[in-house]
Amino acid sequence: MKQFLAAISACLVLGLVVGACGDDDSDSGDSGNATTAEQTATEKKQAAGGGAAAGKQFAVAIVDIDFDPKDATVKQGATVKWTNTGKLPHTVTKEDGPGPDFDSGTLQPGDTYEETFTTPGEIAYHCTIHSGQNGSITVR
Repeated sequence: MKQFLAAISACLVLGLVVGACGDDDSDSGDSGNATTAEQTATEKKQAAGGGAAAGKQFAVAIVDIDFDPKDATVKQGATVKWTNTGKLPHTVTKEDGPGPDFDSGTLQPGDTYEETFTTPGEIAYHCTIHSGQNGSITVR
């Protein structure tokens, strides 16, 4: 079993490096040639944390007084998972945009919060504890 998990992990990592294991997502209409640094950093985080290869889950780290990445684009139906990796408490609270309101409540260091986005558009969110700590999710 350990060898199987090691092989899967290696495949995910290699897939990020050489594209050998990833979903080519040929139905998206995107050539896939443009990769931003933000996308690459998130893909690495997802591979390290066992994120879904098909893009159904997107990871956002809460570090110090910032969301990383601050702005993200996900496919309709994707789940965003925020993880408080810092030493301070935070919230993930919807500010405006389509879809239902959400509020994580206080996330202590190590806590996580997930929200699934089904309505296309741009959703702004913030931390109610730290003014100026905000981000956005664009759902396509």
